[in-house]
Amino acid sequence: MKKIVVFGLALLFSFGFLAIKADAKDYDIYVDADAGSGGDGSDDDPYNTLEKAIDEADSEDDIYIDNGDYDEDLVIDKRVQLFGEDVKDVVIKGKIEIKDNVEAQDLTIDGNVVVKSGADIIFDNLIIKDAPKIAVDAYAGNGEIVIKNSTIKNSGTKGVYAQKGRDVIISGCNVYGSEEEGLDLRSNVDGVVSGNNVYDNGESGLEFLVSDSGLQVKNNTFKNNGSNGIAAQYYEDYDEKGEILISGNTITGNDKYGLDCNRPQGGDPEADYWSNSITVEDNTISGNDDGSISKDCGLSQINTAQEEAEKKKQEEERQKEIEENEKEKTTQEQIMEQNRQKTVQENEYNLNKLVSSKKELKEKTEIEKEKIEGRFGLVKFFIGPNYKAINNIKEIAPGFGEHLSDFDDLDRKLIEEKNQQIAQSEMDDIVSYVEEVNELIVEEYNKFSLFGWMFKIFS
Repeated sequence: MKKIVVFGLALLFSFGFLAIKADAKDYDIYVDADAGSGGDGSDDDPYNTLEKAIDEADSEDDIYIDNGDYDEDLVIDKRVQLFGEDVKDVVIKGKIEIKDNVEAQDLTIDGNVVVKSGADIIFDNLIIKDAPKIAVDAYAGNGEIVIKNSTIKNSGTKGVYAQKGRDVIISGCNVYGSEEEGLDLRSNVDGVVSGNNVYDNGESGLEFLVSDSGLQVKNNTFKNNGSNGIAAQYYEDYDEKGEILISGNTITGNDKYGLDCNRPQGGDPEADYWSNSITVEDNTISGNDDGSISKDCGLSQINTAQEEAEKKKQEEERQKEIEENEKEKTTQEQIMEQNRQKTVQENEYNLNKLVSSKKELKEKTEIEKEKIEGRFGLVKFFIGPNYKAINNIKEIAPGFGEHLSDFDDLDRKLIEEKNQQIAQSEMDDIVSYVEEVNELIVEEYNKFSLFGWMFKIFS
């Protein structure tokens, strides 16, 4: 429902009412798949395709996308920010090619994203699903790839593929169902992979090329992947050492190793290549079919028996805290729901009271309208319209303005959509009714009468 905010109101009954209306939220461009063609991109007249919105956008514009399916391939060659109304209900079906810096949040991409060299992305709370090949393919070159709090699922090959030279932040994401790797980072990629759940992918959960990369892989879960939980790679043409920290992860149930170090094209790395490139500490690695860490890595996890005991104790304390927090959360949620129901009831009471008051106001006005409309023929010709009834309406009129303002104030507080619709309907009714009454009075004033001027003075 499109809302109207009345931020200034003057009711002047010298033949008119003045209501000033403005959009509730400031975005630069609006898009609605259900809108008609020929829109101007405003909230009241949005574009009906994303392609049109992007073509018309200026650099740094904010684009608001209403719920709907947008079946279109896009090329974004300017800096824009995309804001979906709801992550599950704004669905872009197709390929998105990004050539400049783009931010996006709260929407679904049913397809794939290609990020060209030099372009940055910041994705927050996105769903990227059913890509025919790679879900997010960041071409080699400079530029940042930031993906937060998002779901990447059921990709035809890889979930995220960051090629040489990229900086990455991938955090708080669920990455699953890819035919190949969930996350694949190539050489000279720096950044952080943290707090993600990477599972049920066809090959390794995370694969990275060690050469000249600086990565922190922390506090993730790599589970039930078709190859390794984490796979580190060496190539003869990319033989620089890296600086990789693998810490605090849970790596379990994978079909090969928890951590594997491999050479897909052979080659002979230096004896300390892996140990001087990768640090493994404080991870939980268990239940992987071929073992925890491949012997090819020449690595052992940094954990003493005392550290393990401390870790177990901390885990027990953490679990206890989680349970206590869950209880507290449940209690808070119950209180919030009770407060919400109380607010709904209070708002409904105030809404019904306001509707009833407005009805009484209209009934008073109708009585005076009947007096005005009841004067006709020769009586009206000689003495004019019922000026007393007209003056009575002029005294009633400010009440409509007060009700309009009261409805608008209440509309901002309403939670239930049905009540919002009632409030909006009542506001619309006030505006149309006032226009109707005003037209009647203007018409009556303008009609000729022989002695009406005299009655106008004494009324």
